[in-house]
Amino acid sequence: MYKTNITESSLDAFSDLKKSNTLQQQQRQIINVMIPERTYTRRELALYSGLETSTVSARVNSMIDVCVQVVGRKKDPFTGKNVEALMLKAAA
Repeated sequence: MYKTNITESSLDAFSDLKKSNTLQQQQRQIINVMIPERTYTRRELALYSGLETSTVSARVNSMIDVCVQVVGRKKDPFTGKNVEALMLKAAA
C-alpha cells in the first residue's frame, strides 16, 4: 500500500478512476502510472507510460481539472527547465 497520509476514500476514488470506462485507453495508461500526492512533469509521464511526450501532453491537457491538476512548477529532470507540476486531483 502507499506510504502516505491519504484517506482510504481517496485511494478508492483513484482506484475507480484507473478502471473508468469514461477515460480513453491512453488517458488510463497515464493515470495508471501516477501515484497520489506525487508530482510529475509531462515528460516523466511519457517515460513511465511508454507514450510519446506529445501524446501525453494532449491527453493530460484534456484531463486538467477533471482528474489531473497543475500544482505549481518543478524542474524537468531531463531538460532542466521549469515546467508545470502535475498531480492526480484529490477526490472531493
